[in-house]
Amino acid sequence: MKQGILRLLFFLFLALLLAGGFAAYDAYRFLSTPASDQPQDIIISIAPGATFDRVAWDLKKAGAITDVDRFRILAYAQDALGRVKAGEFQINTGWTPEQVLRQITEGQAILYRLSVREGLTWWETARAVEAQGFARYEDFKAVIHDPDFLREHNIPFANAEGFLFPETYLLKKPRNPLDRQQAYDVASTMVRMFWKKSEPLWQALPKKAAPIAAQEPPAGAMSSPAPTVNATAAASTNATAPAASASGPRTPAEVDPEALRRLVTLASLVEKETGVPAERGLVAGVYANRLRLGMLLQCDPTIIYGIGENFSGAIRRSQIDDPKNRYNTYQHPGLPPGPIASPGLDSLRAAAAPDQHDFLYFVATGVDDGHTFSKTLNEHNKAVQVYRSRIRNN
Repeated sequence: MKQGILRLLFFLFLALLLAGGFAAYDAYRFLSTPASDQPQDIIISIAPGATFDRVAWDLKKAGAITDVDRFRILAYAQDALGRVKAGEFQINTGWTPEQVLRQITEGQAILYRLSVREGLTWWETARAVEAQGFARYEDFKAVIHDPDFLREHNIPFANAEGFLFPETYLLKKPRNPLDRQQAYDVASTMVRMFWKKSEPLWQALPKKAAPIAAQEPPAGAMSSPAPTVNATAAASTNATAPAASASGPRTPAEVDPEALRRLVTLASLVEKETGVPAERGLVAGVYANRLRLGMLLQCDPTIIYGIGENFSGAIRRSQIDDPKNRYNTYQHPGLPPGPIASPGLDSLRAAAAPDQHDFLYFVATGVDDGHTFSKTLNEHNKAVQVYRSRIRNN
């Protein structure tokens, strides 16, 4: 009886040993054997929030792994079930399961270029975003005009014009460009880039004034209207931007919105007026001089911006004389109500510290992208005649 029990235990032990050996061999074979003996690169797209099992089945269908259950056990053993990333990933069918698992949990998703050049209006930026397949125009428009979006990103204006920083971005390609969240993500990335790149400039701006507690007026008294801000008097002069207060670095929410408006608006005018890097400080200086003297800015791009998306062709005399266009700097003194494009960093720097000179006018040379700068109206008129003569002869 006792020998029979011992024999049974021996056979059970032998069976377990064989089973364990087979399991170990099976696991080794799975871990060390690629899914295909003809390796090729494939692209796996993982949606945000996708379950591990969903991803594993997609990998099997694509030929990247051979067994979903074993792949799940591998992920469980490495505590990777909840670490799958969203995005598009390049995987080779000649990789081992461990290499595949490492790619979808630790690898870099494929990134695509979104190029936005300097000086685009918000609607031109929206078209560029749509044309490159990252979001719909209408969704992008809605996002950058959304008060919640503007408040979240510390933009104290009616839309995000001027804050959609021109840059070449590397982004994940959206699975569904029709989803408004995609437009939100792209716009957020661009605004965050503005705050990051321009930080030394806005850190030097005045701090937002503390709100004054409202007081109940005496009975029968009439409340006085709020004082208006003279944009000409308040605008930057030739002096450089003021230094940050001794209280230390501030956040975007703490920056004086009027100072921020002046900086970004002036920079947008500079961006639209010249593409010559060496001229940006000169152009900014011209506008700073005209603002200091109370002269009209007479900036053609402001008229175009005020007309909006439907503008085409040359500016007409009737458009120059139109006082209904709030952005018409031939009719309204001071800076326009807000930025007319998103300026690049060099234009922002020029606006923060305009060149100090006596020029009040500039006109295109007619032979290159540069301009002729003049101190008097008589000099300017002569430069205009030269420009027109060159245009006619060309």
